[in-house]
Amino acid sequence: MHLTARALALALVAVVTFIAAQWSSDPDIATLWRAVLMLLAAGLAFEAWAQVRVSISLRFMLPAALHLGRETDIGFVVTHDSHRTQRLRLLPIAPEAARCDAVEEYELRLAPDAQIAADTASGSGTVTVHPVRLGVHPWPQVPARLLGPLGLAWWDRPLESGAVVRIAPDLLRRSGARLTASAQGARPRPPQEVAREIHRWHDWQPGDPLSRIDWKVTARSGVLTTRELRDDQHLEMLLVVDAGCDSAAGDGALDALGTRVNLAARLAESALARGDRVGLLAFSDRVLRAAPPTGGAAALPRIRAQLAALVSDPQPGDAQVAARAALRALRRPAGVVLWFGDPAPEALRAVAARHSVVVVAPREPLVEALVDASPGTPRRFWTALAAERYLAAARGRADGLRRIGVVVVSETPARLEAAVWAAVTRGSRANRRVR
Repeated sequence: MHLTARALALALVAVVTFIAAQWSSDPDIATLWRAVLMLLAAGLAFEAWAQVRVSISLRFMLPAALHLGRETDIGFVVTHDSHRTQRLRLLPIAPEAARCDAVEEYELRLAPDAQIAADTASGSGTVTVHPVRLGVHPWPQVPARLLGPLGLAWWDRPLESGAVVRIAPDLLRRSGARLTASAQGARPRPPQEVAREIHRWHDWQPGDPLSRIDWKVTARSGVLTTRELRDDQHLEMLLVVDAGCDSAAGDGALDALGTRVNLAARLAESALARGDRVGLLAFSDRVLRAAPPTGGAAALPRIRAQLAALVSDPQPGDAQVAARAALRALRRPAGVVLWFGDPAPEALRAVAARHSVVVVAPREPLVEALVDASPGTPRRFWTALAAERYLAAARGRADGLRRIGVVVVSETPARLEAAVWAAVTRGSRANRRVR
């Protein structure tokens, strides 16, 4: 309960009346202050009874899923069942996994039988959230205060919305690069159809484009047969994500795992749209998630679901375990391995001998800033020394990886996706020539 200016004014009148009664010998005002206090107490008791009888509900208009790292505006609506106008103040806080930096208190004037409307005066508003952690998270209790019918106090009325926030990996911003299912089948192919060499024939499978059915062979054999052209030998790509304890650290809005998952999801979307086959391997000291390389429209939801279920494991990542699992997953040579983590060169030697390996190593501007402090800024010697040692060790690992033929992409988060995709494109062209 929080008293309003009206209640405080009545309390002040009672105090002034009491002082006056002590100084005056007039018996008519000796007990007047008691009457004022009794009036205030009676009013507050009535408000306590009346506000409990008002049923208030809060509903958040959530999308099916929020995208990790993407700022989103979420609307909310407050309704009540009272026959008079209600005034409500609420603070629409968000779950910790969907951080809300600037939260403003809303004061809503709710008309009788309030309906959904577009302005805060009618019981609705918006809150801006920044999803920073994958998973399913319940919306916390929202603190609110309801003004009593006499205007004497704001009564605490925390609201339960029952909302559940689902945070999934981000999507490509370029809608044209997204993979969509079509009537041609669940395995998209490049639109250009020129004369190309036939590689082989195989029995038709659900998802193969109808345009690739060889009707002459089908007529002779009596079995639907699909022709596979030489250019259809698409790459096998494996996304290897380090979800060990180090992935819980971050240098920005997202932790390391969130950055890796977002980038892996977008690259998988682009690769599948090109017709490549994409698999997933997440690990810590053991394999946490594994999906063999597959193609088609069904592959993207499966990979995104696996990525959305990832959380940082308490154990550190073991690159040797992941490398052995990657070799088992990519049985055909000349595949592409996208490694999201910080592996030691020795762990990737066997993988780099058979496949094209790209290690994604985002730059850390905050750590670099500790080393490159401006002359006018007081420099903490030990902090700067630790940052220099940390960056030197990272450069040493990157040089060791390059010596065994691994491509290391190190860029700022804003330019990382374009740099990784350029490296993958160069590697894919080389691998296609090998095949």
